[in-house]
Amino acid sequence: MNLKQFHIIFDVVIVIFMIVVVVSLISDRDTSYYKDAQKAFYKAEREAGSKEIDDPDELYKISGLYRKVFEEYPDSRWADDAMYRLASKIEPTEEEAIILYRRLIREYPDSEYVDEALYTVGMGHYNKGAFESAIKEFGDVVATYPNSPLAEKSFFNVAMCRYGMEKWDQASVEFQDFITRFPQSDLVDDAKTYRGIIEINKGDYETGIEIFQSVLEEYPVSDSADDAQFNLASAYFEQGEFEKARNGFEKLMTEYPGSEFMEESQLMIGSTYEKQDKDQEAIAALQKAIMDYPDGTYAGKVETYIAEIHLKSDNMSEAISTYQKIADNTKYDYDTRKNAQYQVGKIYELQDNNAKAIEAYTKLIENFPEPMSTPDAEPDTVDKAYILNLQQKIPTQPDSNSA
Repeated sequence: MNLKQFHIIFDVVIVIFMIVVVVSLISDRDTSYYKDAQKAFYKAEREAGSKEIDDPDELYKISGLYRKVFEEYPDSRWADDAMYRLASKIEPTEEEAIILYRRLIREYPDSEYVDEALYTVGMGHYNKGAFESAIKEFGDVVATYPNSPLAEKSFFNVAMCRYGMEKWDQASVEFQDFITRFPQSDLVDDAKTYRGIIEINKGDYETGIEIFQSVLEEYPVSDSADDAQFNLASAYFEQGEFEKARNGFEKLMTEYPGSEFMEESQLMIGSTYEKQDKDQEAIAALQKAIMDYPDGTYAGKVETYIAEIHLKSDNMSEAISTYQKIADNTKYDYDTRKNAQYQVGKIYELQDNNAKAIEAYTKLIENFPEPMSTPDAEPDTVDKAYILNLQQKIPTQPDSNSA
C-alpha cells in the first residue's frame, strides 16, 4: 500500500466515523424527544383522569399540560392525542373547543380523531342553533369518512338540522333518505317519528297519524315508541277526537311508565275532559297530576288550569282560593304567581268587592314589583293610582256625629 492509498482509506474511515457519530447524536436526540413527549402526555393524562372538569382553575392547569405536548412536541405521535384530549374536556359549544378541533383537522389530517373532531364541531354548532354551520360539518363527515361509525349519525343530524330550521319538506326527504340508506340503524324509528311530527306540523294529520301508528306497530319497545304514542294522542286531540286522544294518553301512561311525557299526558287527560265540558272529571284528572308530580314542569300550569275551570263554572270562591294558592307557592315561576295574584284581585273587582280587590292588588304590588316577561301584561298595569281609583269607589260611611 502506498502513502496515497493510505490517506484515502484514512479519509474514508474518518468520514464513516463522523457519519456514525452524527447518526448516533440524531438518534439520541430523537429518542429523548419522543421520550419527553411521551412523559409529558402521560403526565397530562394522570392529572386529567377520566373525570369531568368543571373548575376553571383546574381546566387551566390541565390545559397547560396538554398544550405542552402539542406545542413543544408537535411531531410526536402523542401531539394529536393531546390536542384531542384537551378539546374533549371543553364543552363543544365553547369557542376554544372548536378552535382546537379545527387545528387538529388542519395540522393532523391523517389523525384517527379527525372524523370525531368534525362531528363534535358539528354538534357544537347544532347545540347553539347554528344549523347551517352544523350541516357543513356533518356533511364533511359523510362525504370524507363514509365508513366511519359517525357517518350514520351525521347523516341523521343533517335531517335534524333541517327539522330545527323548520324546513319541513327538506327535512322529511332527508329523514326518508336516511331510512333508505341505513335501514338497520337504531335511529330509523326516530327518523320515522320525526317524519310523522313534520306531517302534523304541515297540517296533514291523516298522514302523520298513519306514520305514528306504523312506528308503534314496527317498534313497540323502541326509544321513540312513547314519543310516537304521545304525538299520536296529541294529533287526535288537535282533531277534536277527545275520546281517542284520552285513550292514547292513558295508553302511554300504562305502557310507557318511564316516559318523559307522563306528567304532560296526565295534564292532557284533564284537558280532554274539559274540552268535553266534563269539568269535575277534568279537575280530578288535573289534581291527580299535581299529586303525582308536585314538583313537575307543568305543576303551575296545571293548577292555573284548575282555577280557570272553576272560573268558567262560576265557582268564584274555589277560583279565588286556587289562584291565591298559586300566588303563594314559591316553587312556581314568577310570571305564573304574579298573574295568579292579579286574577284574585280581578275576580273581586268583577264582584264589586273593591275592598277585597284592593287587598289583593296591594299584595300584587308589594310581592311582585318586577314586570312580567311578556311586555304590556295586564298584571303590570296595576299600580298605586289604580288602587286609589278603586278606593274612591268604596262608599264612605256617614259620620254618626254629623247629625
